[in-house]
Amino acid sequence: MIHIKKFTFNPVQVNTYVLYAENKECLIIDPGCYFESEFEMLYEFIEKNKLIPIGMVATHFHFDHLMGCASIAKKYGIKLSGNAGYKLLFEHMDIKLQAELFGFEMEIPPLPENLLNDGDLILLDKSVLKVLHIPGHSPCSIALYCKEENFVLAGDILFNGSIGRTDLYMGNTDLLLNGIKQKLLILDDKTKVYAGHGDETTIGKEKQSNPFL
Repeated sequence: MIHIKKFTFNPVQVNTYVLYAENKECLIIDPGCYFESEFEMLYEFIEKNKLIPIGMVATHFHFDHLMGCASIAKKYGIKLSGNAGYKLLFEHMDIKLQAELFGFEMEIPPLPENLLNDGDLILLDKSVLKVLHIPGHSPCSIALYCKEENFVLAGDILFNGSIGRTDLYMGNTDLLLNGIKQKLLILDDKTKVYAGHGDETTIGKEKQSNPFL
């Protein structure tokens, strides 16, 4: 069984998730810590629950979702995973430039050492997360779907009542909408959606009431 702890970090209000299993191994999804107090909050939770970080996963490579990545990688000696499409994004808009354009200074995260493709599986103890590549918000956007436990971590692809913005570099509305319809809306209506910003929702709720779909 996977337990999910949600934190909301940094001035952009990114949801960082700690996924942890019965064997105490954990994954940190979108490490968005920015202020020292936020790092302390994350570290305290991990230490209090005696968790063993085994990796970090970026749902996409926008700066706000990676603000804490460098420090966390050093502290726990863990690697970053993400989709190879980050290379397209970084050709003209790397993390340093992204952060500067939005008025932030941050420690530049390490490049991902584990590249995740559509359909790849991530194991956390006995549970399986399936990678769903859904570009449009960014070329490297992925969701992580756990069929057995009926939830999906959607990053900035799908929100409660909204979808990811597509006015940023390499955004594409058609790609995003097609991906959501083909890969997310086909999931069970009761599938819980953990978004990159804001509150949780379900696939059924978004099919019924999301004005963008």
